[in-house]
Parts: sequence; structure tokens; C-alpha cells
Amino acid sequence: MNITKLGIMGLVAASVLACTQMEITQPPVTIVPNTVQVRTNGKLSGGGFGEIPGVQCSLDSGVYKATFTTPANLIVPNYGPNSPALFIRCMTPTTSGSVTASSVNMTAQERNNSSAGTGLLGAIIIGAVNEANRDNLNDDFGYNPIVVSLR
Repeated sequence: MNITKLGIMGLVAASVLACTQMEITQPPVTIVPNTVQVRTNGKLSGGGFGEIPGVQCSLDSGVYKATFTTPANLIVPNYGPNSPALFIRCMTPTTSGSVTASSVNMTAQERNNSSAGTGLLGAIIIGAVNEANRDNLNDDFGYNPIVVSLR
């Protein structure tokens, strides 16, 4: 019986030592979130077409969910090149609309926008250079402003 107790105590001591965790010496890492602008447009009550404020919306990325009222600036996690697509659905008592927005390589988008006034040959050359310089690990990813059309 004493041998069994000693064996069990030894097993418990070994498992406790095996579960000892290392000390964390790295300072906390700050994750910079993305801000996404969401607006709703549709047929106005006085006629015409324009922005409709105060519309209830829901966001589902498959990773996180949120509800909000438009217009809104949403702060969402930044997963870099792995940022999920955002599905946004907005509804009023008489209309509704939805949109799916994919994340965009903002760094590449800025580079491409800078080549807009260079003519066809310049745009081709700058596009090739931009593609060669693309680095998904260091580039900034985010979302373009989102507009949900209500029908």
C-alpha cells in the first residue's frame, strides 16, 4: 500500500513539473484594428435617391458579429492578409439590402492609385514594380468604405 501511495505521489509531482510554464518576458503586443465606414443608400421618402441614416444593420464575418445603426464607423480586428470578408445586412420596415466586402491590400491599392496619371506604359511598368514589391506580411490590409443599397 505504501509503495502504491509513493508511486501516485511521484506521478502527481512529475505531472506538476511537466505543466510548469515559462515566464513571459515579451511586452504585450498591440493589435491595430481596422476602421470600416458603412453607409446605407436608397429611395428617399420625398423622392430621389440618397443616403438613409438610422438603418439597423448586422455584420457577420464568420469570426465575429456586430449590430449597429448607419452611418457607422466600425472597428474590426485586423488579421492582415487573413482578414475575413464582411457580410452586412441592413433592414428598414419596407426595404432591405446586403453586401459582402472583402479585405483589400491597402498598401498595393495606394501604389496602384499613384500610377493612375502616368499613361498606359507608365501604369504597366508601375504595376509590374508594385507586384514585385508586394509583401503580404508587411503590407497593410483593410476595407474600403461600404455602401449598402436598400431596395
